[in-house]
Amino acid sequence: MLRNFFKYFNLSRTEQNGFFVLFLMILVFISFPYFYNFLHPTDFDSFEIRDFTEDTSGVNSRHYQRTSGEWANSKGSASNQLKTAAKLFPFDPNRLDEDDWKRLGLSDKQVRVILNYRNKGGQFYKKEDLAKIYSISPDEFKRLQDFIVIEQVSAYKQEEEKQEYQTVQKVAQKEFRLPPPIIDVNLADTTAFIKLRGIGSVFANRIVSYRKSLGGFVTVQQIKEIYGLPLETYEAIFPYLKISSDPMIYKLNINDLDVKSLAKHPYINYKQGTAIVNYRIQHGHFQNMEDLRKVLLLDDDFLRKLAPYLTF
Repeated sequence: MLRNFFKYFNLSRTEQNGFFVLFLMILVFISFPYFYNFLHPTDFDSFEIRDFTEDTSGVNSRHYQRTSGEWANSKGSASNQLKTAAKLFPFDPNRLDEDDWKRLGLSDKQVRVILNYRNKGGQFYKKEDLAKIYSISPDEFKRLQDFIVIEQVSAYKQEEEKQEYQTVQKVAQKEFRLPPPIIDVNLADTTAFIKLRGIGSVFANRIVSYRKSLGGFVTVQQIKEIYGLPLETYEAIFPYLKISSDPMIYKLNINDLDVKSLAKHPYINYKQGTAIVNYRIQHGHFQNMEDLRKVLLLDDDFLRKLAPYLTF
């Protein structure tokens, strides 16, 4: 058969010998694993032990030693002994201390994570909250789940405690807050007004601007006239406001000013200013407040407010 094969391919004697060598090499390569396994039988015990080691490895590394044909797992056996010695009992995770957590079979790291969570204000409201702790595995939670007993705190009680805490904080702040200084409303600048409770930069600027338009404050009550100022804010700052006994007031010469100039004052509108000027043109200069009362558009309340700002 081989002779016909060689003859078909027209192989020389040298090529035929090379074919035989190549064939033998392939045969040896294929047969080698079988002969090797026959001469070196597999140590199945070692494979089984290695597979067991890989299957039972956890967070901590396991070191196995061969002694007199037996394998020992030093850290693994210690962990198993700890869980065997663990004593399960009903517990509230919000109240359990370090020693009791360890009695349940938790490691130092697991206990430390839980206590840090509680120390930062964390709380367990239901059993499943313990499973959210990253150091607690699903198996660990399943082992402890049936023994978790959480004392339920009503939402009303939580809100009551929150309000009580806020009240204590407010009282403490009031006790340690220094009272603002008493300021003269005609002399204070915006910086002084801002020191008053409820007065920011907007209201401080409005007070100073209104004071300039008036020509000065005659009474502290005029602060209530500031645009947008809440009544409760005024009442809060009133005890800290004063006016000197002889305030410097800029006065209007009622006999010299035209309608436009009179209407710049906050208490005089354009219609009232026109009535004053027309009366003055018709009847001459005003000599006193009684003359001004003769202007029909000016009522007593208007004259009372305007009187401190007029000169004749």
